[in-house]
Amino acid sequence: MAEKKKKSKEQQKRDLAKLAAAGAAAGYAAGKIAKGKKRGKKAKRRAAVVGFLMALIIVAVGAMYYFDIKPLDKDFFNGQFKSWYISPDDFVQSDGNLQVRYLDIGQGDCILIQLPDGKNMLIDAGKNNSETETKILNTLDQLDIDTIDYGVLTHTDSDHIGGMDKVIASDEVTFKNVYMPLVKSSKYKPELVQNWYDEAKTTYLSEICQNEPAGFEIGTITTQVYADVVKAIDEEDCNVFFSFEGLQITNDNNEYVFDFYLPGYEQYDEDFNTAFEKNNVSPIMILKFNGKKIMFTGDCDDAESFFLADVLKNNIDADVDVLKVAHHGGQDSTSAEFLAVVKPEYSVISVGENSYDHPRKAVIDRLNAVDSKIFTTQDKGDIILTIVGDKMGWAFEKTNSSYGSASEYEGEDPVTASYIPLFDCARSFAS
Repeated sequence: MAEKKKKSKEQQKRDLAKLAAAGAAAGYAAGKIAKGKKRGKKAKRRAAVVGFLMALIIVAVGAMYYFDIKPLDKDFFNGQFKSWYISPDDFVQSDGNLQVRYLDIGQGDCILIQLPDGKNMLIDAGKNNSETETKILNTLDQLDIDTIDYGVLTHTDSDHIGGMDKVIASDEVTFKNVYMPLVKSSKYKPELVQNWYDEAKTTYLSEICQNEPAGFEIGTITTQVYADVVKAIDEEDCNVFFSFEGLQITNDNNEYVFDFYLPGYEQYDEDFNTAFEKNNVSPIMILKFNGKKIMFTGDCDDAESFFLADVLKNNIDADVDVLKVAHHGGQDSTSAEFLAVVKPEYSVISVGENSYDHPRKAVIDRLNAVDSKIFTTQDKGDIILTIVGDKMGWAFEKTNSSYGSASEYEGEDPVTASYIPLFDCARSFAS
């Protein structure tokens, strides 16, 4: 059975306004009937009372049905007029659990997702240094993970993909599929990405490529770090996919859905001479599991505006439970307009010692303005989110926190203690 998804607060307000209007109209009609042909003052008062009571009863009963309040927590007509909805891309309830590990690798990103069907996803791999690479490989070893089913490179910055070449090339791990930006490397087989793209246009990108603009050319990155990663992907001989809006990762049982909402051709048709151009190929991705939604953003900066335009155009429900804050809390991302749509209950910032003043106070203030609980890897160390059924639990390597009351928070109707992971491997990397 498909999972029920809670409507946004705005939609709920519109539904309830319609209910109130319907109740008022029904009450008015009932009053007219009760009044009949009589014109006396008592009849008018009686009619007014009858109408008011009828309106009150209709609104109360309708609200109880709408919000699934007993004894009216029934499901008639496939959930018509309910506070939740079921969309075609929804997923079945899973008996398994899902864990998202935001690894503390300093000023960079690395996220390991253990999916309910036993598959694993690695999003980015931090900086190009032995400490980061060792931590990632040791973490995989401690968790008995020898296969990465989905490797995601959000963009070409060294603090996101620097360690990926060593992880891919390691004899201890096999990569099956890689999702990468559509960007050439000037230092390793520049034609390779073009060849991969030409193949993709005849398969999974066939529909997307119908919107390819005239004269479109693939941009190029000149860094050695990116060249090393492309070389590792080539030598691993794994399946290559390019991050594009419209892509989706799921399994045969439809237990989870991982949607890509960015980038589009607008972000790829650049020279990649500026930090903005490099960052904005970062995909905005939403992982849906058991009614929960987790957003991943890479270093997406002002490309958020394209996402917001798609939300409005396609009526996307982008209200998420957890947000991976873009660009380590940099001020050019996570705008007030973006947060007004995303409304994250929790926000995770992957950040370490840096000279950019990340996370910026303005971003923290914007997150606080939407009452989002904030966790940072700099304060918490490794951060682990566990979802069992429709419940979420958090575990932290460290217990201190500089932002809000995050250190006191133990979970939303906390999951059973047996699902909260130990930090036997994570503690060995604490600074």
